[in-house]
Amino acid sequence: MSVHPDTTPRTSLSRRGLVVAALLLAVVAGAISYVLMQRSLAPTPGTVAAAPAQSGQFVAEADDVQRVLQLGKPAVVEFGANACASCREMKPVLEALRREHGERISVLNIDILKMRGYIWRYKIQLMPTQVFFDAQGREIGRNTGKVSAGEILARLGVSSQERTP
Repeated sequence: MSVHPDTTPRTSLSRRGLVVAALLLAVVAGAISYVLMQRSLAPTPGTVAAAPAQSGQFVAEADDVQRVLQLGKPAVVEFGANACASCREMKPVLEALRREHGERISVLNIDILKMRGYIWRYKIQLMPTQVFFDAQGREIGRNTGKVSAGEILARLGVSSQERTP
């Protein structure tokens, strides 16, 4: 039997090479998964059609937030879902604001379980989250949980005394 003195170092090198290759493959697979996940979460215009919600509100399309912000009015956008009890409790508050102050403010309700791209795009961590925008479309604040109509108007800088006819 002959023994080759260089066999052991080659085996060690090939094992090290396999480990490095496996780690590199894992990193590449993780990066590809991340990119694909972000693409699937990002809203794309026209992918979700508007549909009437139970309270007469409309479920938003993927581009509705930007469309509402272009109206030039202060806006409150609630990110929630029908599965959330606090979100359901906020619906009448938001509907009353739309009815009574709709000429001066925009009110939008986004169901983030139906349109998950908004979670990432607007960095939503809890439901419900209300995001407040000024008339120029800049975010001016956030609230997590339930909030009163008076507090929403105050955050938007709108007087609760003035009402639309």
